[in-house]
Amino acid sequence: MTKNLFLVLLLAVQTAFAQITSKDHNFASNGIYPIPTGNNTNSSPRIVQDSDGNIYFTYNRNNSSTGGVEKSFLSKLNVNGILDTSFGTNGELALPYFITDSQMKRQSDGKLLIYTGSVILRILPTGQFDTTFGTNGVSSAIPAMSSDSAGYSGEFILQNGKIIVHGVDTSSSTFQHLICRLNTNGSLDTTFGNNGSLFTQGSWSNATSTFVDNQSNIVCTHLNGIMEKFNPNGQPLTSFGNNGVFQGMSNNYAKAIMDSNNNIVYTNSTGWINRIKPDGTFDSSFNFNPNTSIPFPIWILSIVEKNGYYYIGGAKEVNNDIRFFISRLNQNGIMDSGFNYYVETQPTLNYLSDMIVNDNNIIADGNGYIVKYLQNNSTLSATDIRKGNDNISFENPVQQNLVFKSEEKINKIEIYSPEGKILKTIKDSGLPVSDLPKGIYIAKVSFENGRSTIRKLMKN
Repeated sequence: MTKNLFLVLLLAVQTAFAQITSKDHNFASNGIYPIPTGNNTNSSPRIVQDSDGNIYFTYNRNNSSTGGVEKSFLSKLNVNGILDTSFGTNGELALPYFITDSQMKRQSDGKLLIYTGSVILRILPTGQFDTTFGTNGVSSAIPAMSSDSAGYSGEFILQNGKIIVHGVDTSSSTFQHLICRLNTNGSLDTTFGNNGSLFTQGSWSNATSTFVDNQSNIVCTHLNGIMEKFNPNGQPLTSFGNNGVFQGMSNNYAKAIMDSNNNIVYTNSTGWINRIKPDGTFDSSFNFNPNTSIPFPIWILSIVEKNGYYYIGGAKEVNNDIRFFISRLNQNGIMDSGFNYYVETQPTLNYLSDMIVNDNNIIADGNGYIVKYLQNNSTLSATDIRKGNDNISFENPVQQNLVFKSEEKINKIEIYSPEGKILKTIKDSGLPVSDLPKGIYIAKVSFENGRSTIRKLMKN
């Protein structure tokens, strides 16, 4: 029996949801690009993406082509995951310094910056060294620095075109945390701090994360629970805490970012995620407890803020079976039910170490692979209801097949769970839906003329 369906009554004006649907099979080989690392199993690639969707990545390789010596390289993939052979020499640029854990950023003009731990390299989008930077594209104006005991230091960040480099000063026995600033041409900026640099309360054993906030202030968090703030030119921000120092934040974190509201979002070694307000106090409104949210142990190795959500990536580990893991949290630290979580099925994709989150896809790297996942983003809104019409009717309740009649040509029908998770996409009447369990579903009907409507389905 055919019945007209009721319009879906939405409690909110708009409900948005997203989820990883699959790998992008138009990217590389079925969504996966294997990085040519040769015999090197400890390569730590870094990825950045330009405005056209091209991907630049660093990696180390040790095989016959390098004479059995481990060397570092930079390469470029086009949007389809194909090596761009016009970049550098046949698709790769050999870097003059070996990098154990490279750091890479893309400037607004498209030039690439790579920090090796001792020098900064600047490279043109074509794969050539930028000779206007330092000496033939290499700046050695910073002192020798290393990472700290937890690996947080030994990095760089951008500040209004200038380059903030931070790490542990290896020139003295104190191994104190040091911040330097370079000008856009790679020279030391002597207007910063004390003739170009400043020391913080961090050290090799007291690891430090460093950020630049929305006002270009420099923020340092240390494992001893101290937060420091400096103005854009490296002087203590005396209006913060006690002359720029606040004591009282958590002293246990493993990965941290600064979000668009100057909050510090961090995870500890067991996967908990917390948030620190700009004044250094704990944000009690935000808490992610993996023990109650995820049914298996996870490691969080990457946090990315996008469109008001926090995307988290890392690894799921159960009985030594380790796979890529991705999820999404809302502003309260609660896992987004529309996204839920994604666990990789391929056993070679183990530790996700870095992510780029776009509106419709997520690019991840780890264990010598770059993977592109498709992300479905859909919105059911009051606008959809206003576009509705009565020119389509469904057999309701739905049995084994989805049967409908329409006076207009159908582009597609998307079937969603009540939580907003897309389950199936159908175009023709009579196609099977026997895999759906009994319950209530939402059908978003898109017509070829651009109109759409929403219907409520009951599945027997």
